Amino acid sequence: MTDTYCSQSFEIGHLSLGGSSPVRIQSMTNTPTKDEQASVAQCLRMIRAGAQLVRLTTQGKREIKSLERIRAALASRGSGVPVIADIHFNPALAIEAAKVADKIRINPGNYLKGGNIEKLLPPLLETCRSHGTAIRIGVNHGSLDPATVEQYGDSPSGMVESAMQFLRVCKSHDFHRVVVSMKSSNPRVMIHSVRLLVKQMTREGIYFPLHLGVTEAGDGLEGRIKSAVGIAPLLLEGMGDTVRVSLTEPPENEMP
Repeated sequence: MTDTYCSQSFEIGHLSLGGSSPVRIQSMTNTPTKDEQASVAQCLRMIRAGAQLVRLTTQGKREIKSLERIRAALASRGSGVPVIADIHFNPALAIEAAKVADKIRINPGNYLKGGNIEKLLPPLLETCRSHGTAIRIGVNHGSLDPATVEQYGDSPSGMVESAMQFLRVCKSHDFHRVVVSMKSSNPRVMIHSVRLLVKQMTREGIYFPLHLGVTEAGDGLEGRIKSAVGIAPLLLEGMGDTVRVSLTEPPENEMP
């Protein structure tokens, strides 16, 4: 068991996250972001099902333009739900997305691509600061960068160090609109990595909110049980500020 983790709170759009706020439920579209009509319709179904944040994949500049229009379309329909841009590899794209999204998500294992974190991350943080955009440092067990794997192996310890490199830069630049996640398709790896991360963040005086989820959990009863096995123990230990149940089903099925 880990001592209850007290994260700091901040606002994503009009939604409070962390601290004493309720655990926020989110999901992600599986429509092509360039198909704006289908993406808006799916976001609305997710929101009606209970999604408090919605995330869309953002692979290129066309998707950023689509994301901006999707966000505006949701707002015109009375939805104040924050819209998240999921960035895969391109640091320059992350900066552009941060200008139009409420929050962006980057994966440390893919983001640097051999680049220098002290050179690449600060400009993104400053863009997020000037536009009021939050950022999730989202580590995936299956995509750690080669240097981390060489030093730590493909392990929870490697996942923690991958995240901490980014979180230390956020702290040193006094940027606090940060969420962090440690995801794996193996619930045991996910649980262990989150526990290790919380211990390390606490040692270093970092208290960013936690996003919990088992990636690629599957579908049906198996996918639901697998997600519950990973998420529930951490919530019971006082860790977790937002969750996503990742099912290979229509995303509106994830919220219940």
